[in-house]
Amino acid sequence: MMRKHCVWFPTVWLFLLVGQIGQARAKDANSALHLDLPTAVTRALQKNPEVQATRHALGLAQGRVQQAELLFQTNPLISVEANYRNRRFRESTGRSTADATVQLLQEVEIAGQRGHRRQAAAKHLEYAERVITNAERLLRREVMRGFYELLAAQERIQAQQHTLQTRETILFAGRERYAGEDISVLEFDTLQLDTDQARARLLNRKQEHVLAEKHLRLLLGPGVGKPLVAVGDLFSLPAQHSVPEPLPSREELMVCALEHRPDYQAARLKVTTREAELDLARANRVPNISLGPLYKFDDEDQVVGGALTIPLPLFNRNAHAITAALANVENARQQLQARTLAVRHNVVAAFERLQLALQQRAVYGKTYRDKLGQSENFTQQAYEAGEVSIFEFSVTLERLTQARSRGLDAALSALQASAELAAQLAFRCLDTVHR
Repeated sequence: MMRKHCVWFPTVWLFLLVGQIGQARAKDANSALHLDLPTAVTRALQKNPEVQATRHALGLAQGRVQQAELLFQTNPLISVEANYRNRRFRESTGRSTADATVQLLQEVEIAGQRGHRRQAAAKHLEYAERVITNAERLLRREVMRGFYELLAAQERIQAQQHTLQTRETILFAGRERYAGEDISVLEFDTLQLDTDQARARLLNRKQEHVLAEKHLRLLLGPGVGKPLVAVGDLFSLPAQHSVPEPLPSREELMVCALEHRPDYQAARLKVTTREAELDLARANRVPNISLGPLYKFDDEDQVVGGALTIPLPLFNRNAHAITAALANVENARQQLQARTLAVRHNVVAAFERLQLALQQRAVYGKTYRDKLGQSENFTQQAYEAGEVSIFEFSVTLERLTQARSRGLDAALSALQASAELAAQLAFRCLDTVHR
């Protein structure tokens, strides 16, 4: 008997140990990743694959600068000529001779092409840097939107879970009262339908949460395997991430946008780059010369000198490159005008949207949720005291649920509008994220 107990006890102990380890691993696997807004933005800027790919493209512009900095754009050429004269063609000496000529030629730009090329490459590098900055600006805006959507989805789920619990409590009480013939079948059916509707709404909220979490996970980049939890309060975020109130004038915001928007700066740099390329194409109408030392061995004489070659620009004066460069300049100028117009319209639209969103949020106020909670408590107390019927209590609860949803929508709309205007201003004039 002792042997059986001795064998049984370690087996049970091992089983419990394995179970605890499995529970610990399951707990770690199911643990969520809690992120506040600044952390989410920082992580996305570091890990997002699209932004990383844009940063790698900067190497192309840097290589162009390195090529433009070279003193000579082509490698030197060495030419060797050798000939042999048979002796029967040498009347004076009557012996065979060998001649050799060695030339080292280097092409040299003489019309300022190197300066134009360096200027075009430097402007192109600045343009590439602005493109990267603009990609980061757009990513930051999308992360803010996704974070707010996830935070709103979480709060909607919590609110709907509370509503469902209340509905189930009312339904349980209504079932007892219906059995006691205290309420009609119509009232009981209404309570059942309201509970089913609350349960369906909860499922819809969970589906919205799945989509919002998926969107934010894609923005954050690889390595996010845990469920995401947005940290914060949708109603208190405007106090943490300040929006100047009253808002600056549209003229001030327009000046700020044109000064700091990286896409607008990139459009301007593209014009200057194309103009430098046009100057380079015009300078290339003058052909480059090639010069270098020369050594010649002629019979018994050794000759040291220099060689100079000058192409004659009779048929090709780089007209095709000049025409293409002119078209690129006009195209860049049209794109700059289009970008300027787009920036102005986007700033105005975002400004007006934020104004309306702030007015809508002001209707509900900061204590709106507390007031709804108090109203729900008072209505429940009145129902328990018999002052209102169970049917009236159900209708009031539905109205409070809709009011709470409208308050969440107003808070989310204000945050989304603030993020949009901040992105239109390159996050310079509206400080919506802690730095």
